[in-house]
Amino acid sequence: MYSRISLAVVFLFIIGTSISVGQPSASEKNIIKTLDAFHQAIIENDSQAAKNLLSESVRILEGGNIETKEEYLSHHFHSDGKFLSAMKQEVESQTVTIEGNTAWVSTQTHTWGTYSDSKLDLNSLELAVLKKGEGNWQITALHWSSASRS
Repeated sequence: MYSRISLAVVFLFIIGTSISVGQPSASEKNIIKTLDAFHQAIIENDSQAAKNLLSESVRILEGGNIETKEEYLSHHFHSDGKFLSAMKQEVESQTVTIEGNTAWVSTQTHTWGTYSDSKLDLNSLELAVLKKGEGNWQITALHWSSASRS
């Protein structure tokens, strides 16, 4: 009898764990919301919204360069917006890890479409680091890379 009860408890624990694994926590939702708002700001060419989501000390690694907040917003931000506006994207996987007031998110996205008369089919990767301060998450580091899927 004892082994049946133990087995039932283990089974219920596994079911409970399985159910909670698929549902993001409130913090995870807020982190993803921050990243989604940043991506939308890029597409909409809203540099003020993007500026508010980036920490003052943010570093953006893209195209073999490291840029500060000011450098990114005055250079690649606008061309990234044109590119993303022309493309279709689908998130294939996303992992959020939180330790205290720091989080990192790794995202793999399928990006495809035509840009500058070139048909593209890309595997895009993003690693974002965010810090929580005064109740809000801000992006402190971004690393983007893409490669052809074919």
